[in-house]
Amino acid sequence: MTAALLLGTTGMLAAAARHAALQADDCVLVSRNAGAFSFGDAALDAKLTRLSLSYDDEAAFLEALAPHAPFDLALTWIRPRAELLRAALDALIAPGGLLVEVMGSRSILTGSNGEPSIASLRADALALQPDIAYAQLVLGFMRGNGASRWLNHDEISAAAIAQIEAPQARRIAGTLEPWDERPR
Repeated sequence: MTAALLLGTTGMLAAAARHAALQADDCVLVSRNAGAFSFGDAALDAKLTRLSLSYDDEAAFLEALAPHAPFDLALTWIRPRAELLRAALDALIAPGGLLVEVMGSRSILTGSNGEPSIASLRADALALQPDIAYAQLVLGFMRGNGASRWLNHDEISAAAIAQIEAPQARRIAGTLEPWDERPR
């Protein structure tokens, strides 16, 4: 039996969540409005345990997830500064499991005091957990015809699916350079 954790995946990552659900026997879908989410497919929806949670109360959040762990696959989209929650989620991944962590473009920026980026901190922390495969996805932007734009949902999900199918330590969806040409 394979179990998947789909955290924060009901919007821009819905197609990637669907891909993960197709591969899993059971899925735990977590979002503030998880109860209203549907893949529009009865067989896939039957695999879902929907948890309508906010991770503002990290202890309650983790307590609700714990009975469903361990997860063989986790696809997550979490706000950048939720380090404690991120670290606690790592412990819910099964040995040999895959954690695909989606991050925004700013996650690779170093701090104003030269402190490491969130993306680097996470990569370093997960390197210390050899039983977990870690695949980071950093969302960039697209450039063309003298303009730039943020990635659309299809592009974001395609990159997440690529990380599920052929994990890389860090995959950049779109581009991050030049930074001053990102969309405003």
